Amino acid sequence: MFAAGALAIGCTSSAPSDELCPAGDCFPGETPDDAGGVTWDPADGSSSGDSGGADGEDTGGEPPGPPSSGLPCEVADALAVACGGCHGAAPAFGAPMPLVTYADLQVPAPTDPTRKVFEVVADRLVADVKPMPPDGEMSDAHRHVLLDWIAAGAVEDPNATCDPGDGPDADPVGPDALPCDPSFEVRAHAPGDPDAPFLVPAQGAEDLYQCFAFKAPFTEPSQAIAWAPIIDDERVIHHWILYRTQQPQEDGGVFPCDLSLQLQADFVAGWAPGGENVMMPPGVGLELGGPDDWYVMQVHYHNAAQYPDAADRSGVAFCVPETPEPQTAGVLTLGTTSLNIPAGAEDHTEVGNCGGLLTLFWPELHIIGASPHMHELGRAMKTVLTRQGGVTETVIDKPFNFESQGMYFNDQEIVVHPGESLQTTCTYDNPGSAPVGFGEGTGDEMCFNFVLVYPIDQLANRNCGIVF
Repeated sequence: MFAAGALAIGCTSSAPSDELCPAGDCFPGETPDDAGGVTWDPADGSSSGDSGGADGEDTGGEPPGPPSSGLPCEVADALAVACGGCHGAAPAFGAPMPLVTYADLQVPAPTDPTRKVFEVVADRLVADVKPMPPDGEMSDAHRHVLLDWIAAGAVEDPNATCDPGDGPDADPVGPDALPCDPSFEVRAHAPGDPDAPFLVPAQGAEDLYQCFAFKAPFTEPSQAIAWAPIIDDERVIHHWILYRTQQPQEDGGVFPCDLSLQLQADFVAGWAPGGENVMMPPGVGLELGGPDDWYVMQVHYHNAAQYPDAADRSGVAFCVPETPEPQTAGVLTLGTTSLNIPAGAEDHTEVGNCGGLLTLFWPELHIIGASPHMHELGRAMKTVLTRQGGVTETVIDKPFNFESQGMYFNDQEIVVHPGESLQTTCTYDNPGSAPVGFGEGTGDEMCFNFVLVYPIDQLANRNCGIVF
């Protein structure tokens, strides 16, 4: 395995339940009174302060357990595991509210103040459009626990004292956790000042796509052997995608993103909540480009809570080897631009074919990961490799959410041999009254699978089966 973990899409997390919802967050410690009463320490379950004995003498009394969150333990656990990465006691990644205590679920929902949070949670758990978690990564058992509890009236359990459990440690994330020294980074910044943070507006930034442009610093073609996300103000950052283009940009420019960028640039790297550090396979380097290239980092900010002090310098740090690796990886685009999604359609599919005649003169191509891209009608993407003799292998089969995009890395490489075919199927729902076709705008649609492969430098055409 070459990656520290798959780049999860959305607000789930690979962190264990005790990290997503530690006792100190799920069950706030008692507030000590002026007389020096017992204070429960959620870190180790011990007590401090005067326990009633003279001069601190241990009277043998049992320390109190954690105060109740008001949630049944199985409900608290389901929320922690499936939602706690964003909706913890301190909400992160654009989440507008915590989902930790009974009281959290009883307040008016930020998106619909006429309803309580738990009522909106029930809708989002089964929604086809904008489901929660966004990537659908929730066990059936946890989903049923939450839905059954809500259907029964979302009843409080004031006596529940739940053990947050142990569980495996999460892999560390960030530049300090890389096994190499980063030598190149790209970060969000204020206009005109690359060392100052970008100030995320308190108003109008519920769905803000901000772009930051940089001139490549290289004097010759360069690679990365590893990279790590730099996540600064996690309250408001939703995800980011780094593109590379030879279309000149303003070095240090800050501007609203234009979707046309995706037609003119190569996908380099991406991050969404749950994403981890990435190591390339031995002998393979990620194509970073050369002196004629520019980078544009697209950052999706989601300041739904309207924080007045949101300031961000998130980005990505790359390890660049002194000597290039023998194999160069880059992005191959699969899919189709021939889209016609009828009005009122549900589960409508469009298919793009990268046939055997197109791959006949390819080298043996190694697939490392894949990044689906559609717009707001997109619901799922699947790419299937058909080998000689008709045997098939799934490259990717994932739900899609326009608000949460990034790259999924395979546990094991998938090798495509010359003459084998790749078929990409995009699934859409169109609740509107007019058909929708291909286009750059958010109201148009796309069906692209950006597949990370090597050796990319041996491909004459980096689009397969796509006609622009």
